[in-house]
Amino acid sequence: MNKEVAVVLVTFNRLELLKKSINSVLSQTTPVKKIFIINNHSTDGTENYLKGYQNDNRFKVINLKENLGGAGGFSAGLKAAYGDGPYDYYWIMDDDTLPEPDALKNLLKVELPAGVLASNVLWRDTDEVSIMNIPTPDNKWTAKSLDDLYRISSSSFVSMLISNKAIEICGLPIKEFFIWGDDKEYSNRIIKKLDGYFVPKSIVRHQTKTNTGVDIINEPNKGRINRYFYVERNELYIAKRDGLKATIKNELSFLSLIIKICIRKSNFKLKKLKTIIKGHFAGWFFKPKVEQVTQKEKLND
Repeated sequence: MNKEVAVVLVTFNRLELLKKSINSVLSQTTPVKKIFIINNHSTDGTENYLKGYQNDNRFKVINLKENLGGAGGFSAGLKAAYGDGPYDYYWIMDDDTLPEPDALKNLLKVELPAGVLASNVLWRDTDEVSIMNIPTPDNKWTAKSLDDLYRISSSSFVSMLISNKAIEICGLPIKEFFIWGDDKEYSNRIIKKLDGYFVPKSIVRHQTKTNTGVDIINEPNKGRINRYFYVERNELYIAKRDGLKATIKNELSFLSLIIKICIRKSNFKLKKLKTIIKGHFAGWFFKPKVEQVTQKEKLND
């Protein structure tokens, strides 16, 4: 039986990459049923370009009235796709994600029941793993299936396949996260209820400029430092949700980060310290609610 898959693709001011991403999805050897494109209030001509798809029933374009970040975009996209469904699966990706032609086919080969399936994310056209998209292994990482699947506890929105049951049980990503940590929280929330696997044969290519992770110590761009507020706030939220042991571990990591910023060679030290302290403080009072949805609930666009 063929599985129906809806793609949820979030874009913000990367029109040329978006075009390539759409073409990569349309070039899959296993066709998708529908592509939901969430335009996060881009200002680079994206909205005008997407008008070309308004009469194509393979697409649903949603132009948000403000930039809600990746978290808000994926929440809106999944809400719209789930309401339009049911589909068997929802394939999530950013606009700088280029799946190989067999990426979806290899995800759908997995016959084990799962809430989350994560692709093998490589950096650009190399054989290097994309550092920021490495899934987190769980304690049963070495337990292999016959198809070389690996159990995970969380993964990245850069090519994550989510089952309809997962949304039914676990709701949507937390839109208030804005950026960073939303995929970790959401995938982990699902995997606590359903299984999650890393699928090495499903390859996608992440078109980031550099192959680095989230690293405020070595962040050279002053304009990007404010984003690390969300890292600290969101990570503390996740730790509090996971209990006392996780919270204590997070506190120790936070103190360690402060020390490292102070003693290591780094630009904009004061701004970095102010940003993470502000984010960490906000994390103690950050209590967003998980939004649940029902089938046929549509987003007003």
